[in-house]
Amino acid sequence: MFISKLAFLKIDFMKSKIFLILFSIAVIGVFSGIALHEKRFDYIFKPLLMISLGGHFLVNAARFEFKIKIFAVWAILFSLFGDTFLMFAGNGPNFFIFGLGSFLVAQIGYIFLFRRLNQVEGLKPYIATKPLWLLLYFAYGGVIYILLFSNLDAVLKIAVFIYMAALLGMSIMAMNRKGIQPQISFNLVFTGSLLFVVSDTLIALNKFLTPIPADRFWVMSTYMAAQFLIVTGILKQLEKQSVFER
Repeated sequence: MFISKLAFLKIDFMKSKIFLILFSIAVIGVFSGIALHEKRFDYIFKPLLMISLGGHFLVNAARFEFKIKIFAVWAILFSLFGDTFLMFAGNGPNFFIFGLGSFLVAQIGYIFLFRRLNQVEGLKPYIATKPLWLLLYFAYGGVIYILLFSNLDAVLKIAVFIYMAALLGMSIMAMNRKGIQPQISFNLVFTGSLLFVVSDTLIALNKFLTPIPADRFWVMSTYMAAQFLIVTGILKQLEKQSVFER
């Protein structure tokens, strides 16, 4: 029994390593496309980012609670949809709207995931004890929205507001894990959430306000790091707490 369990863990480790190698290849492919100004690289490597991260998560979370897996796959899958739609954003405004909508659903998935992972009896969420942090998020969101407002049409005014609320809500839920979850897990997930905010802010500013030098490099750098850190941080929490199926 013990030997078979070790063999199972070894197989899982090898599968996980394969997915991480695929993610690394995807990152290199995305950066190569940016450096070579070759848009066609995106069609191969951008979808591979979330496919490989999703595989990495599922291999390591196979024994964990069903709801956790559902929320994580939800966020990862709709991030994949968002990446795919945004690849074609230059072909018409609908692709951008569909991409934004997909990432909206992904952020909601992350919100539910962080909330589920943070349910510890007897402990208050961090924001409940330090509500002033909310003011920083509101101020940041307000400033960015005001900067963009005059350049948005009626539909985008609503869409961007809703998405920004979900994006910042995701980061707030990541902050809520402070003092409740393992420090390494909190650091990874919260840093990832902030990089996600930075990445999407850069997209918005570049598209609706003013061109940003090397925008694709900065957007993709922060985005890829964000997704990797969030997934890795979640797995660190599950690894330390052994959240098994129940």
